[in-house]
Amino acid sequence: MLLTIALGTNLGDKNRNLSTARNLIRERIGPIVRESTILETKAWGITEQPDFLNQVLVVSLDQHDFGSTVTSSIKATLHHLLDITQSIEQTLGRERKTHWGARTIDLDLIFLDDIRYEDERISLPHPWWKERDFVRGLVDASLVDAFGL
Repeated sequence: MLLTIALGTNLGDKNRNLSTARNLIRERIGPIVRESTILETKAWGITEQPDFLNQVLVVSLDQHDFGSTVTSSIKATLHHLLDITQSIEQTLGRERKTHWGARTIDLDLIFLDDIRYEDERISLPHPWWKERDFVRGLVDASLVDAFGL
């Protein structure tokens, strides 16, 4: 299974934040098999804040690296991935004070293969991915094609 994650940072040492996030993703989720370039973008949502550095990663969730969660329900897998990415955000000092506010790191789950899923905690594909030019521009074209977009 392949997980697409969008990374964003606009506080602190932004390059270091992205680097540390990539390392923690490798350690806690699995190997990165595709890594986009890093783009500087204007803030989205609340625009009166520092510019962001953004990147998109594709991570392999093979059972050896990720564990038995992949073989359980898709809901359990997605909730586990969300818990991991939110713990990485906390490790990097993310504080959830303002929706769409400035942050040390933001990790958004964009796609998991071509799965469509929604519940009270998570929606895949990510509901805002088409609205964010940096995601559309950085995400692998084959993943976009899987959704007929």
